[in-house]
Amino acid sequence: MRKVLITGTGGNLGGKLVHTFAKVPWCEKVVAVARPSSFADGRFANIEKVEPLPLELTSASDGEIGEAVALADTIVHFAVVNALPDATWEEAASSFMMTSRLLFAARDRGLKRFVFASSNHAVGALKEVHETLAPGSLTAERVAPGTHWETLDGCMIGYGYGSAKIFTERMCVAAAQRDGLSTVSIRIGWCQVGENLPHTLNAGGNPKLSADKQESKSSNSDLRWFRNMWLSNRDFDNLFERAVLADAANWPQPGIVINGVSANSGMAWEIETAKQLIGYRPQDDVWS
Repeated sequence: MRKVLITGTGGNLGGKLVHTFAKVPWCEKVVAVARPSSFADGRFANIEKVEPLPLELTSASDGEIGEAVALADTIVHFAVVNALPDATWEEAASSFMMTSRLLFAARDRGLKRFVFASSNHAVGALKEVHETLAPGSLTAERVAPGTHWETLDGCMIGYGYGSAKIFTERMCVAAAQRDGLSTVSIRIGWCQVGENLPHTLNAGGNPKLSADKQESKSSNSDLRWFRNMWLSNRDFDNLFERAVLADAANWPQPGIVINGVSANSGMAWEIETAKQLIGYRPQDDVWS
């Protein structure tokens, strides 16, 4: 895995990973895919090993997608039509279609690894009962979309966003082939923009509230849910590096789904599977 194509690099997580992979010795090239407008500021232009690729994946032709895929050995896919759980069903469906076209292009062209950025919102409805969940009991086998999500205009429920993530996880598992393409779907917790410090997490789970310095109306119980899914920058780097480099030979199947959070004390999120299957080694704890 020497050449990595990363989508959604105009956003928070995709941008973080471009900078991380540009520094590691095993990675020869990073193809940074984003909407053309995302490159207006010249991002990544002077970073060695990074090849910016302006491409609107939702409207790209099969040929354009194939040409992009041919530049890499593996893909890490963050791109989404709407990156927040207030996504409409139409936006969620468009994200699903975009991912399916990229995934099958990768399989048809012989790539070895496809890493999909899934989300904690695949089980977001469990936020309402999370205090009844035992530590480590929230495995990646569970599904419960529908996070109650604080927006600047009030509360909404993110059924579309979470459901699309679940369906895409299943599609990645189905597309994986023994001795061919292997897939890793990561249910990412909460990795904020920039320094990503524990004290800047808020009870609404909404980065827009933090940016506008607005208080959420959510409870302290909600705050504990969101804090327990914190993924530090350092652990984010390790998680995705291992997702790309891990040997799939001993996995139970060539497509796997794992949780991606830090080692937060007492959390319901189960990360032993990620440790065993890809060698994830989290070092941070939101409570320490």
